[in-house]
Amino acid sequence: MERKIGEITHFFAGPSAAVLKLTSRLKLGDEVHILGATTDFNEKVTSMQIDHREVDSAWPGDDVAILVKDRVREGDEVFIIEEEVPAQPSWISSTPTLAPKATPAPAPKPAAQPKPVTKAKPKAKPKAKAKTKAKAKPKAKAKTKAKPKAKAKAKAKSKAKPKKKKK
Repeated sequence: MERKIGEITHFFAGPSAAVLKLTSRLKLGDEVHILGATTDFNEKVTSMQIDHREVDSAWPGDDVAILVKDRVREGDEVFIIEEEVPAQPSWISSTPTLAPKATPAPAPKPAAQPKPVTKAKPKAKPKAKAKTKAKAKPKAKAKTKAKPKAKAKAKAKSKAKPKKKKK
């Protein structure tokens, strides 16, 4: 069963997106049928945007953009595909003649046992601080080794100006 929910107002070929003017609610996951003079296909709504912001649903009066797999044209009609509920026999929908059986009342919960009261222990007195050890003498700093001459030469070469290329 299909119900009309809107009309195509614009199509963007780059992202293959259609703009719909809605007359009914549309949400992600709905399946729509787009029908026009040269258009006729079904599409599941996987992405919807209103003013370049992702939305999960749109309402009547909204202009919403959805991704489509094929080209659509202005004026194409959009229908939502609704599953038909099979008709139930009259005996299922009628009220039962027998009263339903009463369900037993749930058993009451046992009362909570009060927690035993314990006396607070007195706080222990702080112990005296232990004597500190004598401070160790600072160690003398190690002398740094002189740089090898090879490294000094490499640095001097890297500072040299590059030669200009000939035209």
